[in-house]
Amino acid sequence: MKDKLSPHLKADGSAVRASSEDSEGGSPILVEQLRIRSANVSWYFKRKEVFAIATELERAKATFGTTMGGITMLLVLKGASLKEDHRVIAYEHEFDEDVGSALNVYATSVIEVQLDGGSVDKSLESFTTKVDKPTTAVLADPVLAEELKIGISSKSKFVVEALLQHIHVDVRDRDGRTALSHASETGNLEIAEFLLEKGALVSTRQYSCSNQHRHSGKSPIHWAAMEGHKHIVELLLRYGANPNARTTSGRTPLQEAAAARHDELVTFLLSKKVEINSQAYSDGWSPLHEAIYWRDIQMVRLLVDHGAHLNVHLTSSKAPLHMAVVQHNIPLMEILLKAGADPDVLMNEDITPLHLAAAAGWIQGIELLIQHGAEVNARDSLTLETPLHKAARNREVHATKKLLELGANQQALNCDGQNYEEILNCAQLNSKDWAVDSSRGAYLMSLHSGTIN
Repeated sequence: MKDKLSPHLKADGSAVRASSEDSEGGSPILVEQLRIRSANVSWYFKRKEVFAIATELERAKATFGTTMGGITMLLVLKGASLKEDHRVIAYEHEFDEDVGSALNVYATSVIEVQLDGGSVDKSLESFTTKVDKPTTAVLADPVLAEELKIGISSKSKFVVEALLQHIHVDVRDRDGRTALSHASETGNLEIAEFLLEKGALVSTRQYSCSNQHRHSGKSPIHWAAMEGHKHIVELLLRYGANPNARTTSGRTPLQEAAAARHDELVTFLLSKKVEINSQAYSDGWSPLHEAIYWRDIQMVRLLVDHGAHLNVHLTSSKAPLHMAVVQHNIPLMEILLKAGADPDVLMNEDITPLHLAAAAGWIQGIELLIQHGAEVNARDSLTLETPLHKAARNREVHATKKLLELGANQQALNCDGQNYEEILNCAQLNSKDWAVDSSRGAYLMSLHSGTIN
C-alpha cells in the first residue's frame, strides 16, 4: 500500500528514534516519518468520479453555450425587424453567448420605435410574414437534395440559382446534409454566400448516425474546418455560425481543423476565442490530442502557447503525454514536460507514461520522464505492477537495468506476489502469454483507450 501511495506521501521533517531491537547492531536508529497529504489521497480515490462529472459538464457547457447563442441571434433578428431595412439573416452578427447585452440592445430598439410612434407588434408581424416556412416533407426530400448537390458540384451559381426556383434552399439529403453543407465542404465561396443570401440556415446539423466517429451531427462549419477552407469559415462566422458547435460525438471545428493539420485555420479560430480545451464526448480527445497524434510540432506549440490543458483526458483515454511516449517522440515530450505536463498523469488502469516507456524498452523516454520527476515505482490499478514489471513482461532487459539504476524497487511485488525477476523468467519461457501491449501497458482494452498503432 505504501508503494501504491508513495507519490502522495510526504516527509513531515521529523524523525523517530527506534529501539535498539530494531537495528542489527543494537544501537538506536532514526526512522523518517511519512504522512499522507489528505488532499492528494482524496484525489487518488475520487478522480474517476471527477472525470465522469467533467464529461457531463462538457456536454452541459456546450448545450448551454449553443442555447445562449441561439437566444442572442433571435434577439438580433427581432431587433433588425424593427428597422425599416431589415434582413431575415443577420449578416455581420457573429455568434455571441452574451444574452444580456443582446437583450439590452433589443430593448433600446423597442423604445426607439415607440418614441417614433411606430408599432412594435406591426413590425414583428411584417418580419415574420417574410420568412418562408417549408413543410417537413419539402425539407426531407433526398431526390431534390441530390439534384441540388449535383448543381453545387458543377460550381455554377447560375445552375444552383435555377434549381432553387423549384427546390428549397435547406432541403436535406439522406444524411441530413444541406446545400450549404456541401458548398462548405467544397470551398466554393460564391455559391456558399449565395445560399446564405437566399436564407440558408447556417448551423443545420446533419443527422446523427450510429457511427459517431465519422460525420454524425456535423454542421457546415465542421466541413469547412475539416477541409481547411478558412474563407468559408470566415463567411459562416459572419452569418452567425457557432465557432464551438459540437458534432454528435462532441467534436468542434477547432478539433476538426487540428485533426486535418490546417495550421493557418487553427490560428484563425484561436483568434476568435474558441474553446481550446473542448473534449469529444466519445474518447475525451482535445485539439491537443489531435496535434500530437499527427506529430505536428508547430501546432502543438501553438496550442500550448494559447493555454491548452496539458493533462486533459477522460479517465479511460490517453493524456497527451501518453501519446507522445507511444510515438517515442522526444521533441513533443519535451514541449509538454517543459510546459508543465504531469509526468505521472494516469490513463486507463492507472498506467503512467513511464509504464508505457518501460513496456516498450525505450531507454531515452525512461530517462527523460524520470529526469522530469516521474515516479519510478508507480503502480497500475489492475495488477499493481510498476514500470519494472512491465519491462520484465516484455523481456526488455536493458530497460530493467536502466530502471534499477534510476532507483526502481527490485523487491516490489505485483498482485500475484511476483517481483520483476520472477516475471522475467516466466516471460522468457512463454513470451506470448506474458507480454503486454506497449501502447497501453494494460490488460483490459477500453473502447476509447486512444491506442495509436
